Amino acid sequence: MTTEQAAKEKIFQWVCQPEATQFIEKIVDHCCTKNEAVAALASSLERVASTRLFDWVDYVSIPYSPNIDDVLDSLGMVEEAASTHYRVYYHPGAQLPRILVNDSTEEVYDIAIKVESVPEYLMVRGITGKIEGGAYSGLRRCCLATDNGVSLWVVERHGYRGIEPVQSNDSTVKNYLEAKELWQTRQRTSDDEEGLFANTLRLVEKIVNIVGRDAASWIVLEVERGYWQARNFAGQLQKVRQDQLGVGWANHDHHTFRSSRKHFEGLVRLFEMLGFHCRERFYAGQEAGWGAQVMENPQSGLVLFLDVDLSPEEIEIDFAHQSLPERDHLGTIGLWCALHGDSILQAGMHHLEAQFQFDLLREDLAEQGVKMMQPFSNFTYLKQAFTQGERWKVRPEVVEKLVKAKMISREEGDRFIRDGAIGSHMENLQRREGYKGFNQKNVSTIIRRTDPRSQ
Repeated sequence: MTTEQAAKEKIFQWVCQPEATQFIEKIVDHCCTKNEAVAALASSLERVASTRLFDWVDYVSIPYSPNIDDVLDSLGMVEEAASTHYRVYYHPGAQLPRILVNDSTEEVYDIAIKVESVPEYLMVRGITGKIEGGAYSGLRRCCLATDNGVSLWVVERHGYRGIEPVQSNDSTVKNYLEAKELWQTRQRTSDDEEGLFANTLRLVEKIVNIVGRDAASWIVLEVERGYWQARNFAGQLQKVRQDQLGVGWANHDHHTFRSSRKHFEGLVRLFEMLGFHCRERFYAGQEAGWGAQVMENPQSGLVLFLDVDLSPEEIEIDFAHQSLPERDHLGTIGLWCALHGDSILQAGMHHLEAQFQFDLLREDLAEQGVKMMQPFSNFTYLKQAFTQGERWKVRPEVVEKLVKAKMISREEGDRFIRDGAIGSHMENLQRREGYKGFNQKNVSTIIRRTDPRSQ
């Protein structure tokens, strides 16, 4: 790795932020103590969905105090925006809710909870409330209950980072639905894969022109979650559990796409068109024969994990922006794509990772017949494990092509035709202390376990 590359990677060497986390946790605890509705929601999120309230918090607001600027500065919080009656702070080195500091010193607090759809939340919970913000706009919200100086809100976002509700008009709704339908109905398979990928890039450009870059990023991943979920039983089961509370997938952490080497540069370009920038990279290389590029859209708050086969020498290059030549053998990622298709095309995502109570989710899903693989991260600040993989059928003609090219053995090919191959997972993740990164070491172990040849 060059000195310049090392300097860029150092920016994304995430560390725990326990003090900032504890500060926000105390605010959340205060809201639970003062407002029964907040406490009841916390209880139901744990009991029904195996999640904790903190991981659903979008932002909290607190009253002004004379030393609050110094306190927040000492915690690493940075001012992001300001209005006529509040300022907004965030932590650039952590995955934490934002803090709004009101100009008023009156002891009034807000806690805003993320949901996929405010109207759906109100319907499921049997609540009548005034929704602020227009349908399919950047931000909608609704105040559910105010008690003892604490207000509980639910917020729905569509690729927007602001705090104030956004109004919509007929064109807003029409454009959003048109863009979503275009992505939902796009062609995913073709004998001309090069042409198909080029058409996919052009479609992204069209959607961006219709709704804007950040809303387009939201739409694309909203649809991709639905496509993945349709083919993953663990995801379907957990979505039902969360839909019982009306919150949807608003606890998603990141979306993982697998790519063939020939399309990886194009995949990165596709997401750059949607406002994502390259964050840290994974260099398993010689150890496991793969690498990954993490990408993030800071406006929509979406994070991606893009996997690809890599040779040892390629860990030294910016593999996200250079063409990767075809090889005479397939690694774990390459074989998965050869059997099922690239994630952005036929196969869909390899897994969705959302935030849960790690041990509780494992126990609750086990009662429903869904088992977890061994954890590949088991730290106090980061726990990760896949559900047992969903086995997909493999087309015989695809297998025969790989056998003929000597990419797999005849025995492996017969097994794939007979038994299928592991396709997708759901990932159980638990973050603590605001840790924003991923496990750079043990993740190689789980990648090897997901190799279709090892099943």
